[in-house]
Amino acid sequence: MNLKNTLLNQPIQEKYQESQLEDSGSYPTQQINSDLLISVIIPVYNEENSIKEVIERIPNHLNYEIILVDDGSTDNSLEKVKVINNKYIKVVKHKSNKGYGAAILTGIKSATGDIIVTMDSDGQHCPEEIPNIINPILNKKVDIVVGSRYLGNCHFKIPIYTRLGEFIIRSFIWFFYNQKIYNNQNGFRAYNRRAIKIISKTRDKGMGFSTEVLLRAVHNKLRIIEIPITAFPRKYGVSYVNLIKIIKSISFCIFIFLLLKIRINLYKLLKL
Repeated sequence: MNLKNTLLNQPIQEKYQESQLEDSGSYPTQQINSDLLISVIIPVYNEENSIKEVIERIPNHLNYEIILVDDGSTDNSLEKVKVINNKYIKVVKHKSNKGYGAAILTGIKSATGDIIVTMDSDGQHCPEEIPNIINPILNKKVDIVVGSRYLGNCHFKIPIYTRLGEFIIRSFIWFFYNQKIYNNQNGFRAYNRRAIKIISKTRDKGMGFSTEVLLRAVHNKLRIIEIPITAFPRKYGVSYVNLIKIIKSISFCIFIFLLLKIRINLYKLLKL
């Protein structure tokens, strides 16, 4: 039975699924339907004012599986989701706040799609642009697609520390792996299953996750492309980003992959 038939035969209240899946070491490989399925993972932490609108704006396509990962929210975010109809939604809950990377990894373990899309829950990304994000993977041109506000339209001023951080990461990736990824901290991305097998090994569970994913990807020679997206400022709430923690985690990621690259280069020299 495909996803469309499953939904048509389900009571509406059963489309909302709650799960306590946490920290499992594997993810499903069986697909829900016989056609191509897209899993959209949305990590949520106290976004009660924006999450309903974000989900409702996702293109109403029965081949979209929406996975909401509640990362220990203390507000009414989940209550806002429960009133949404006509969507296939899985809700996976963390009992406590574990971090952005942990939420994405939990979502991956619950995903059954051929392609996985990640996006933020604060309304900065445009759900209507999901088809654009997945198109290069559908055409089998790349393994990872990164949405870029620098190539598209950004409707807010990007903080100088964000630009500086992305410049450092971009320079490192370009110098050691000969690839430029400008908007390397953007969470609006798409991955094929080959990429998921590699990034599921990511160790950073916080905001350094986005950096480590790209470093693992280029280290394993995955094909990555940036495409234009539209980015808007947050309408509600505040950002929970801890700048000191991000700097530490990103620096550690760069240091680890620097050591890996040095070791590989030394090994090549010794073989000569």
